[in-house]
Amino acid sequence: MKTTLRYFAIFAVMLWSMTSCSSDENTKPSAILLKKMTAVSFGTHAEYTFSYKGTKLTKVAYKVDNQTNGNGYMKYFYTGDFITEIKAYNNSNQNTTKTVFSYNTSNRLIQVVKVDYTRDYGFKSVYQYNADGSVVMTGYSGDVTTQNTLSDITEKYYFQNGEIVTKELYGTTLQSTLIFTYDSAHHPLKNVTGAKAIRIYDFITDGLFGMEHNLMTQNYIDTNGNIENTMTMEGSYNQDNYPTTIYSVDALDTTSYTFQYNK
Repeated sequence: MKTTLRYFAIFAVMLWSMTSCSSDENTKPSAILLKKMTAVSFGTHAEYTFSYKGTKLTKVAYKVDNQTNGNGYMKYFYTGDFITEIKAYNNSNQNTTKTVFSYNTSNRLIQVVKVDYTRDYGFKSVYQYNADGSVVMTGYSGDVTTQNTLSDITEKYYFQNGEIVTKELYGTTLQSTLIFTYDSAHHPLKNVTGAKAIRIYDFITDGLFGMEHNLMTQNYIDTNGNIENTMTMEGSYNQDNYPTTIYSVDALDTTSYTFQYNK
């Protein structure tokens, strides 16, 4: 399924790390933290390993089978308790991408700029918070220095009980709508410092997880109001109500995720 096929390439976007040393690797915080995630989709296997300093994620190493530049790692940088920069490196330790996060005085995410040095490409996401609680994301593309070309699509998000329940995509008019439901379990990165503040960006680039919980269904609705595509996930959970597996139950989809925690 098109929606799930993208997860390998973009899940790394939501994983935060910053430069660590050997003592960081031995830190044992009391909070429950994700240590390893494996993903399988249509026979392709991916593995992500997480390291922390306290509850700040210090490094995520990844290995994705049968994919160009499938091996690498990410370093994330904090300012106080907020994630402000991500740098991704390939297996040759070359910095391939950088993502910079900016916040307003209310500690809300207002801009994300991601640049890809390998393609001289950059994309800027700008967030507007409306009085009705919705959030609009407007995108601008360009090179690694400036991003001024307005995207053809604007995205609008509606919330209920802290979760994104509806996503609308606009061109000159409404193009499509996505409707989401979630489980009641914890997000695997619930206790990671700074994670919640950038989850609106994670959701835009991914969608596997919500703001607080884990995605169970996604319905794609066309401009005529017809359901064009449905994705359904199920999960298994540990005694602390964190997912240990999330998997697709659609007949044509073989996507599954497995999660391991520090305790």
